[in-house]
Amino acid sequence: MRKLVVLIAAALALGLGVTGVYALAGGGSSSGAGPDPAVTSVPTSPSATATVTSSPPATPRPSTPPPTPDPTALADGTYPTFVRAVDLDGATVEVDVLQVFVGAEAHQAAIEDDVSWNDVRFNPVYIRNENPLLRTLPVARHAHIRLLGICESPSRSIGLMELRNQTTPFTDTFYYDVTVVGGSVVGISQKIAVAAC
Repeated sequence: MRKLVVLIAAALALGLGVTGVYALAGGGSSSGAGPDPAVTSVPTSPSATATVTSSPPATPRPSTPPPTPDPTALADGTYPTFVRAVDLDGATVEVDVLQVFVGAEAHQAAIEDDVSWNDVRFNPVYIRNENPLLRTLPVARHAHIRLLGICESPSRSIGLMELRNQTTPFTDTFYYDVTVVGGSVVGISQKIAVAAC
């Protein structure tokens, strides 16, 4: 009997609980008058309210790949070169980058290249030119152009004219240290490549 009483009490408690929750949530009352305005509903657990908004679908932008750096561009620095051409109107030089060796390194490089040391041993430098790539570089307005036999650095236009005169026709008697900053030539210095006598 005791189990029966506990079971009935549990059923009544459950029924009253469900009815109370229904009434608090704004459900109808048995009298049909609607929810009691004196009763305030307090949520028993926090709930989040999500607002859904729709936006027009994003139109895909045309994908432009980032610019690819020029693999043949010269980084800032000084490079030994042959000057192959000079454009006076465009203020550019066309250069062929070299490897220059001096002293014992020159002897070793000549041996590696199967060049007779007797043919080059009196030259002040040994030049290796393995890459046929020619680069055309703009010459900066303030570039210093130093040519052998000229004491002062001439203006860009006069210096380029003198440089063109000395490199046309091409000769490997001289090479030129070309200094590049930001893709432009800021210095050209003429060097002797072969023995004078």
